Amino acid sequence: MGKTTNENYRKLKEAKKYDDAQLSDMVDREFSLTLDTLMREKNVTTADLEKNCTFSKSYINRIRSPKRKEDKPRRNTIIDIALGMNATLEETNLLLHRARYQELYTRDKAESIIIWGMLKNMSGAEIRELLNEKGYLDKMFPEKQEKTKK
Repeated sequence: MGKTTNENYRKLKEAKKYDDAQLSDMVDREFSLTLDTLMREKNVTTADLEKNCTFSKSYINRIRSPKRKEDKPRRNTIIDIALGMNATLEETNLLLHRARYQELYTRDKAESIIIWGMLKNMSGAEIRELLNEKGYLDKMFPEKQEKTKK
């Protein structure tokens, strides 16, 4: 666990009442609101994401305003969306956190490629090309390959 997480855990353990814990750096978990906000800030449309990612407009719209619990996107779907909107590393990790997933992991080969590309300000398309060159695109986003074959 990170420093803040450890500190918050200690505070929770020692608190007699929850409100006594005074936790710090709490994460708001509203994925769909964060996704919608990032899309507006980056001037990315649903059509842009459909073109750059592996899903349909209807799916993208559904996760932007979910009505059912099963509308929560998978972790790799969120990474795919982040690449599709040319998100920064910080924006990608924020989306993952808001959906209650672990941030990009440096010890995973494919994810380390994504992290490196984002740190070098590469576009999502360039990162996908690098993943493909290294043999990881199919493993991360198998649906993309099927979609392009149609």
